[in-house]
Amino acid sequence: LRQEVETLKTKVKETFPGTTKFLLAGYGTAGFTARSGEDPFFDASFNALFLFKMTDRLFFEGEMELEFEDEETTINLEVAQAAYLLNDYMTIGVGRFLNPMDFFVERQHMNWVNKLPDKPLAVYDGLLPESELGGQLRGVIPIGPTKLEYVGFVANAPGLITTTDDFSELGMLDFDNDANFGGHVAVGGRVGFIPIPQLEIGYGIQRSKVGPRDHAVENILQSVDFNYVSDSPFLKGLINFRAQWGWSHVGDFVYDPDGSQGFGPLEFNNNRNGGYVELAYRPTHIDNDYIKNFEGVFRYDRLNQLHTPVGFDEQRWSIGLNYWVTPSAVLKLAYEFDDKNGGARNQDAFLMQAAVGF
Repeated sequence: LRQEVETLKTKVKETFPGTTKFLLAGYGTAGFTARSGEDPFFDASFNALFLFKMTDRLFFEGEMELEFEDEETTINLEVAQAAYLLNDYMTIGVGRFLNPMDFFVERQHMNWVNKLPDKPLAVYDGLLPESELGGQLRGVIPIGPTKLEYVGFVANAPGLITTTDDFSELGMLDFDNDANFGGHVAVGGRVGFIPIPQLEIGYGIQRSKVGPRDHAVENILQSVDFNYVSDSPFLKGLINFRAQWGWSHVGDFVYDPDGSQGFGPLEFNNNRNGGYVELAYRPTHIDNDYIKNFEGVFRYDRLNQLHTPVGFDEQRWSIGLNYWVTPSAVLKLAYEFDDKNGGARNQDAFLMQAAVGF
């Protein structure tokens, strides 16, 4: 009887005002880009993140992006996920969530976190999807003084681009396959090992079939990442070293089999890879209130796709200087040296960005 009374008290208490919690967070960005061969332009965007705690175990997360482009405002649903805490080591989530196998997308893509005004090649809006629509199971397992992060997920598979006005897109993946044309399911996950608090090494994979149901081919996406952050008294500052590389494999497929599109039949597989290496240093131990807020950044990123319909590889060297106004507000300047082969035009760029997280 006592247990029943306590249970009833708990249920009644949960109906009282103030037992749920709501948090509005997000970030805003304004930027300028001057890229060789293109008209310079300003841009702005705003991301609103809604966090709702309904009970000690049940949560909801939503993120909406508002961006001004092509003379109009676009609204995108980035995240819409309900999560339930099963125990201290396991959480289940369903809905639309950031791609768990891509470290940069899940943890570094936010403009006030990303060290440079633009995103690296391949790992963002390139070889790997930005988000998944499905369900995930994730958690952290302590192993002595170390930790092992894990996540597994099932989601809609990407679509395969088999007809397009742009021949270079042939054989690429359509990650916005919300209606799941083809009826395929993607299965994937990531494990991250944290031997010391400053270091994490991870590996992610996603496998699925793509293409028409009766002519489906295999798609394998893989990613490895290395992330080291250290506050070094010897170097009198904060060191950030990050690297990530991704691979995309699409099996042999016959495009335009009857020749109606004017280029087939054409059979090929689509294998691409790329990633980035980034080093940042901020002299946080310098006894000067202005100098300690500056941060130097260097990034090398690359996308290998010469032997695909795109027809060229691209690599970039980026040098940046940031000034941290507050811990979540930063001003960025960067210059990007671009190099393409295969006869494609190089496009160096000057970039500026102001980003504020809240």
